[in-house]
Amino acid sequence: MAMRIGKLGWVLLLLGLSGCAGMFGRQGLPADPLFSNGKPAEAKAQSGPPITTPFSEPPLPANTHVVEPR
Repeated sequence: MAMRIGKLGWVLLLLGLSGCAGMFGRQGLPADPLFSNGKPAEAKAQSGPPITTPFSEPPLPANTHVVEPR
């Protein structure tokens, strides 16, 4: 029984050490393969006249709780 508790303790200890920080500290983010050849492209926004977007008021919901006479 003591041997089984000892094994359980080691397993819990190893699981605890392999958590978020790991045994050797945080490793940081992995290298991004999209940016491995250089920096990401940077561009300025193009300015122009404002554009109006189409908009319409939503219709009123149908009242399903009203009972119509027969």
